[in-house]
Amino acid sequence: MVFAVQCPEPKCRKFMLVEEHDRGTVVPCLICKTPIRVGAGTEVRDQKSEVRNDPSNRPAHRPTTAPLD
Repeated sequence: MVFAVQCPEPKCRKFMLVEEHDRGTVVPCLICKTPIRVGAGTEVRDQKSEVRNDPSNRPAHRPTTAPLD
């Protein structure tokens, strides 16, 4: 599987595609050669799902109509 990573260098910030076997390693940016740490996929996915399922991260409910008197 192929996925995208973004260069952390503020002057570059280019995206590049990396292979599944690069997870957990450091690869150089193809443009500026800045080292990019490729995250381990399962940890990133788990953190995102935890944030989505956490009720404290949801916006407060706002009524869509005026309250009845």
